[in-house]
Amino acid sequence: MKDEKKTDYFLIDEIEHSIKRFYDNYQAQSDLFRKDREFKEALGSFILAFSKLEFGLTILCSLTEFEPFKKKINIANYYGAELKIKRDFLKKFIIEELPEIKQDWLDINTSIGKINRVRRFLVHGFTSYSLPVEGNRASIKINGKMVLEKITTKKIKELTETLHELNTGHNGVCGEFRIKFKRLLIGKRQS
Repeated sequence: MKDEKKTDYFLIDEIEHSIKRFYDNYQAQSDLFRKDREFKEALGSFILAFSKLEFGLTILCSLTEFEPFKKKINIANYYGAELKIKRDFLKKFIIEELPEIKQDWLDINTSIGKINRVRRFLVHGFTSYSLPVEGNRASIKINGKMVLEKITTKKIKELTETLHELNTGHNGVCGEFRIKFKRLLIGKRQS
């Protein structure tokens, strides 16, 4: 009888441990899928914010052809152009035509360059994606050499916030900076 009670307690203990292991595994899997979803959501938000920035640059480029009396801009000339071409075009235009906002543009352009470097890793650099890994690695070629960088969800979210600031924040490409750009441009074209 005593041995039966020991066996019963042993079985109950084993069942409790099995249930705990099952629950722990379930929690680990659930956490894994949550982290995966967060990573993908962060990456998607980053890409959308970067696309908004690129379109904002397209608008700025097309505004350089703006004629106040026609009230028409031609986005098609710059739509789909490479980011580097738009940045270089705007830099040259602003230095020559709108030097009053040159420093603002240089600051914006520097920030775009830094974010674009990471964007290249995010968009072109993943050779494999592994669920259990927080901080996936991506590699791209820079100056003929393969460069490896660790990309975390936290880093992507921080960069997305920076993109939001570049888009619509203080001196944003789709906000205050665009207003200054248009005012100066229209003033110069009307005089």
